[in-house]
Amino acid sequence: MGTKLASLFLLGLMLAGIGPAQASTSGVATAIESFVAKLFPQASHYFWIVNDTKSDTQREMILDINTVVTNKVGDPPTQNRFLLLLVNGQVLAAQSIPLGAIVYCGDEEV
Repeated sequence: MGTKLASLFLLGLMLAGIGPAQASTSGVATAIESFVAKLFPQASHYFWIVNDTKSDTQREMILDINTVVTNKVGDPPTQNRFLLLLVNGQVLAAQSIPLGAIVYCGDEEV
């Protein structure tokens, strides 16, 4: 839980423009927003949450995100979870994963 909060806090700081990766963070938020909007074009309301991130370079980032989507006003929201691969601020690949899956975006352990 503490790691998730720290990740959300750091991402929030970067999105607010505080931190060294100022140019790329707005691209990350834009890429996520674009991905969710294209995936759920008929949604009346949605939001997304970054659970975890991993970035080995300035160009590549893996994100574990949750989405909460309401398709029609009055419908109950549905949750989804995805792993996204961003390269140069664009979503290059996405995979739907179970909501309760244990995902570690860090280096593989051998």
